[in-house]
Amino acid sequence: MFSSKRKSQSGFSLVELMVVVAIIGVLASIAVPNISKYLAKARQSEAKTNLASLYTSEKAFYAEYTAYHTQFGAVGYSPEGKLRYKIGFAGAGTPDAGVANGYTTVPSGIGTSRDSFAYCGVAVGMPNGCMMLNGATNLTPNQALPATSLSGTAFVAGAAAIIHTNGVVDQWTMDQNKSITNTNPAIR
Repeated sequence: MFSSKRKSQSGFSLVELMVVVAIIGVLASIAVPNISKYLAKARQSEAKTNLASLYTSEKAFYAEYTAYHTQFGAVGYSPEGKLRYKIGFAGAGTPDAGVANGYTTVPSGIGTSRDSFAYCGVAVGMPNGCMMLNGATNLTPNQALPATSLSGTAFVAGAAAIIHTNGVVDQWTMDQNKSITNTNPAIR
């Protein structure tokens, strides 16, 4: 009696391999757009953190002089490192703390002139190792800040950057009550 036993071959057929490649392609096409969204969301934390830091500096200055100030050197606001967001005020507000508030010294250095309203922006230069990174569309970081204000008893500071490849300028504001708002969201 002759028995024919076939040796089993191990491995994948070409069809099985193509099915796996197709599945990986579909998963990648779903994941890649979501990854850029997650990166943009992570970058938004920089705006929130720097606005909170400016808020703290303004509140500390207010506690001593009962007025807010547009000059970053005066309030002690000085972030370091590479920044994506332009932070500050869209224009100099009035009135700044002055002699009537007991404040007479304007320290030298960054952000002490009335036109230096955006930290680490074009008006201020690149002090203390501060460097602006290009946006997600590789454009220079000179985005307009959202509507901001500063008076003796109130302020609204802003932040702006291009953080997503869609090219939309992401804008945030924070006021003297620490209310933060995404006034122009770059991601939805």
